[in-house]
Amino acid sequence: MVAHTRARRNGRPEKPLDRSKRRMRRQNFNTIADDDSLPVMVPRNVRTLVPVSPERVRRLRRHLIAVLRASRRMTGSEHSADRPEPEGFAARVARTACALCEGWCCKNGDDDGFLDERTVARVACSGSPLDARAVLRLYVERVPEAGYQGSCIFHAKQGCTLDRPLRSDVCNSYFCGGLHDYVANGDAVRPVTVIAGDSGNMRVSPILTP
Repeated sequence: MVAHTRARRNGRPEKPLDRSKRRMRRQNFNTIADDDSLPVMVPRNVRTLVPVSPERVRRLRRHLIAVLRASRRMTGSEHSADRPEPEGFAARVARTACALCEGWCCKNGDDDGFLDERTVARVACSGSPLDARAVLRLYVERVPEAGYQGSCIFHAKQGCTLDRPLRSDVCNSYFCGGLHDYVANGDAVRPVTVIAGDSGNMRVSPILTP
């Protein structure tokens, strides 16, 4: 009965934003977020930094060799295109949210960083063409000495060690729940407060104004 009551209010399904606002009130977030600002809630990375093992690098190399071989059979039209970043105020909100989060979504990157045939073919053909050996070296050299345990091999203390043009389409297009909703449907004229993490591990941005 309690769960049912929480899921519905006045006989109607409760919207995610309504749940976020109630959760904020329960945790007294009104002391850190302006009442007129829109809360954008994202998770936060709390993993531990550890040395990147040689075995992880070997797995990356094996993966890259396989996708480079497969990419040779692709035509130019099959290469992935650069994914544009959000623009304007949405871009500022996204950058703030990702900086506070510190890479929670990178946890599924494993030892391949979602790199696939389409991505490496795009990298090889962008700017000055690169051969397979140069592409392989380009990525292996970006592996940090220390990365977050249980996260992507390119996930280091200062963030992703790959520049945006080197990242997979997955990484360049993905936004987590609260940030995805804002980028897709956010009010571009309303102030925003970004809240990363939960009550025991929380970081809050200043109020962002358009």
